[in-house]
Amino acid sequence: MYAPERKGILSSVYLAMIVIWTALVIACVLVVIYPVPGTPVWITLSSILSSGLTAPLLGPTGGTVSGMVLGLAGPYLNPLTYLWPLTFLSPMLAALMSGLVLFNRWKEATLILACQMGIWFAHPFAWYRLMPIVSWEYWLALILITVPPVRRRIIDSIVTRNPATLPLALWCLAWVSRVGGDVITGNNAAIWVLKWTYDMYFFWAPMTIYYAIVDSLNCVGGALIGTAVLLALKRSGFRVAAVDFFQPVWERQKAAKKAGKE
Repeated sequence: MYAPERKGILSSVYLAMIVIWTALVIACVLVVIYPVPGTPVWITLSSILSSGLTAPLLGPTGGTVSGMVLGLAGPYLNPLTYLWPLTFLSPMLAALMSGLVLFNRWKEATLILACQMGIWFAHPFAWYRLMPIVSWEYWLALILITVPPVRRRIIDSIVTRNPATLPLALWCLAWVSRVGGDVITGNNAAIWVLKWTYDMYFFWAPMTIYYAIVDSLNCVGGALIGTAVLLALKRSGFRVAAVDFFQPVWERQKAAKKAGKE
């Protein structure tokens, strides 16, 4: 864990970061970006911002709180983001998943994603005709989380704010957030709660390419904005992001792993 969480009491700066960032992403709910075909739901700018920056700025705990508040307030501000009574679960789990991965708590992230995938594949509709191809996004998220060299490269690039690899690392983290938290939660709600199944088949598997493009671009936006913000914070010298507190912990973890190999 990082410094603010170890103390047990949130510092005033950390609390201010949660409040300010949450207020910003809630305001961005008003900016719609693209529709989810076949549904009344639209993806907004808040999703793009949150996927690339919530985890580095707030960490797993603060990010989860921020995501929950966003999910609770967003539908009231913009009804186009409302999916079901527990709409807040999607942004909350998106922030939690990316926070766990970035702060190297990958086992918990893997468990959550595995449960989500289990829920998905437990429904007969998940195996209907071409429906299995819908899950390709989930498998990519699982790879980013569980393959050690990939995961460590993502964490190291973001923690050290390496300009050469930061955009790609943030794209991967945004994918974990967007797909491994937000999309899979919404999809499970769609087939199990809202019953958007066989009669809406056309909006699932046949739209796979569309979702691949828009989800990828969503992550590109999050990565580009995240890179600009994180590099600006690094140049300013202000250590206010949660990832700043995690950096010495990560360095110790790397040193311990290297010593273990030797």
